[in-house]
Amino acid sequence: MASVPLVAIATPVYNGARFLDETMACVQAQTYPRLVHCVLDNASTDATPQIIEKYRNGPVPLIVARNAETLPQLENWNAALAMVPRGASYFRILPADDLMVPDCIGKMVALGEQYPQASVIGCRGWNNDALFGGDMPTDRSLFSGRAIARHKLRKEIHGPPYQHCLYRKPRGPMTRHFYDIEHYGTPLLDVDLDAAIRALSRGDYACVHEPLVVSRMHDGSITSTYKEGNFVDFWSILQIIDRWGPTVFETRAEYLACRRRHLRYYYRWLLYWRVTGRHEMRARHLAWLRKASALPTAGAYLHAVLEWPFLRAAWQARRTAVRLGLKSPVFPIIEPAGVPA
Repeated sequence: MASVPLVAIATPVYNGARFLDETMACVQAQTYPRLVHCVLDNASTDATPQIIEKYRNGPVPLIVARNAETLPQLENWNAALAMVPRGASYFRILPADDLMVPDCIGKMVALGEQYPQASVIGCRGWNNDALFGGDMPTDRSLFSGRAIARHKLRKEIHGPPYQHCLYRKPRGPMTRHFYDIEHYGTPLLDVDLDAAIRALSRGDYACVHEPLVVSRMHDGSITSTYKEGNFVDFWSILQIIDRWGPTVFETRAEYLACRRRHLRYYYRWLLYWRVTGRHEMRARHLAWLRKASALPTAGAYLHAVLEWPFLRAAWQARRTAVRLGLKSPVFPIIEPAGVPA
């Protein structure tokens, strides 16, 4: 058994009684033989402690801790990952409202062992009832990490590489700062994608082409309560393009082209908010853009507006071609020379 890699699953939870029972049960149901579940209770005031206690004697051992006072979310997530044992070979974060199928960890570890150059192992999955990851080529399982990062920053693939990642753990103890917290003096808002692209800048990406996980979007999730309502994805993607674009793109020109493309999309929303009277929203985003030296000019606004009909027509043409079977929904991953298929 000792020759089987140890895998750690970290679950930070705050008042998670609504979903935690099912999440902990799915970990206990894993068929992988060498697993530990690290659970950090962020000073919950609901039934979270009782649910955790229910699984104390399950087949998957628990490492449990409770904060004396409630920490900010990312501090709690970093603290949960710091509980990962030194001897673990792989780790992943499992939010307290998400699920895995019983053979999820087994299949992901098997692929990681097949491809030791992979720093991140991913899979397909479900966001509620919507399947993600179907735009990855299925003719192979190993991809250049930087190529995947580039396609993600260009919004050419969806889901991978950051949803439900299994990470290869470096030797030694876990850092207490796996997730970075700030960029441009503002909170780093898409820490999962940021962490994945950091890992992909150093290693390859292996993908299990099966739906093995479920993300449960609900009215209490961070995505629904803050990110979507404030359209912060526009800013968070710019943060990550600027943090990692110079590293993962092969030339500075490619990085800047990706940045300009994203900004034109962003600027169209600024115009929309102005026309619809959402002045507070627009002012918030302009303040963020100022920090990135990315405020729109009259020429940039004009370019953003003029390209929109062509982009819309191209998008609709692709959807029609996919629906009629004339085009594959899979996006071709452009690999650098020397990466094995």
